[in-house]
Amino acid sequence: MNRRDAIKKTAFLMGGTISAAAIVGILNGCQPEPKGLSWEPRFFNLSQADTVATIAERIIPRTDSPGAKDVGVPEFIDIMLKDNYDKDDQKVFLDGLTKFEADAKSAYGQPFVQLDVEEQNALLTKYDEAAYAIINKEDYDSDINRPFFNMIKELTLLGFFTSEVGVSEVLQYDPLPQTYEGCVPLAEVGKTWAT
Repeated sequence: MNRRDAIKKTAFLMGGTISAAAIVGILNGCQPEPKGLSWEPRFFNLSQADTVATIAERIIPRTDSPGAKDVGVPEFIDIMLKDNYDKDDQKVFLDGLTKFEADAKSAYGQPFVQLDVEEQNALLTKYDEAAYAIINKEDYDSDINRPFFNMIKELTLLGFFTSEVGVSEVLQYDPLPQTYEGCVPLAEVGKTWAT
């Protein structure tokens, strides 16, 4: 899968928009590489990295296929924010992450990573619904008031669907397509193609 196709597919999943910083990062070669226990965040502190990893894993959990943590999405988010986002966007993300953690403690009395799955999902749903309400306002300007949750969701999806696993195991993948069929109903294909 080439990078432009990955961006198009992720934009489709995000409802048609991807930030310029995310596009630049992908086109410059940033992609998830799982490092497991050897990963040391370059942008986040350890607590923030743990929260981001947990959020990403709740967005794309491990099922019969690998989850966000398995393919290196938290590392990808860390690198993307450090190397491709400007100071203003970094501040929006970190401020949003701080507020998110404060909301978890206020609502449930403990940090997000210590909540049970139902509590984590409830908080994420609340943030998703609030972000959806913001971006659907007529005067919405993504350069001015981009919700934190949209940023982390975008980076999670982009990281996952540009990973080897996302491309080859989740999306349909044929490294050497033999025929071209220009118009095939999605019902016949079953899921979106990676290439």
